This record gives sequence, structure tokens and C-alpha cells, in this order.
Amino acid sequence: MSATETVTVVRPAERLTQLLEELSELTGQRNAIDGRIVDLVAEIDRDGLWGGTGARSVAALVAWKTGTSHTTAATIAA
Repeated sequence: MSATETVTVVRPAERLTQLLEELSELTGQRNAIDGRIVDLVAEIDRDGLWGGTGARSVAALVAWKTGTSHTTAATIAA
């Protein structure tokens, strides 16, 4: 370290606040993404677009394309 560099010391409480703010931001983004996924799946189901995919159900298609469990996919497709 050179003589001109300064070291920033962040207190644990301040770091926790920063981390929790980032966590909140990421959670908001994930919620928006999850909402959009539900919208897409609803359109695929409503318009019967999944029938040509070879999947046995909308939930099976969602599980395949999103890498989720069948249970989670069924919840998304409900």
C-alpha cells in the first residue's frame, strides 16, 4: 500500500445496512421476474401454445424450461 492510499473502515452495523439494502433490491428484482414468468406461462396456457412442445402439461413445460421441480412448476402454472 502506498502512502497516498486510504483504507476505508466500515463498521459492522453499516455493512449490515448495506447488505440488507442490496438484499431488498435483489428481492424486488426477483419478484418482478417471477411475476413476468407467471404472466408468460398464463399466456402460453390460455392460448394453448404449449401443446406443440411435446410436454405432457403446462407444468411439465415450465419445469423443463425453468429447471424447477414439478411441484414448483405446478404452482407457477396454477
